[in-house]
Amino acid sequence: MRLREKQIVFRTTYEEYKEIKIRAEKVGLNLSDYIRSRAVGFEPREKPPKEFYEAIKQIRMIGNNINQIARLANETGILDELACKQQFDKLNELIIEIKKEFLLPKKEQEIL
Repeated sequence: MRLREKQIVFRTTYEEYKEIKIRAEKVGLNLSDYIRSRAVGFEPREKPPKEFYEAIKQIRMIGNNINQIARLANETGILDELACKQQFDKLNELIIEIKKEFLLPKKEQEIL
């Protein structure tokens, strides 16, 4: 874990505190992490809905199926392994894109 050597103390109104706390909870961060991420130029995103995680799970299952098909094709010689691997790679890329879209924070510059 990274050692944080400096402490910053600041005051807010009760309304400001409530708003910051609500926003931190929406993105799944504690107050310190939320404020720190905002201070360095990141806009954390809200946690995705449960359906998002279910979709990721289903995509992974499809990927596993593709991998099994590729393995069978390799054993029998009936299916082109390269084509199957390309599909598997596309699926992995899709998972990465979904994670970027829903999970990773955006820099404030990218938002504008």
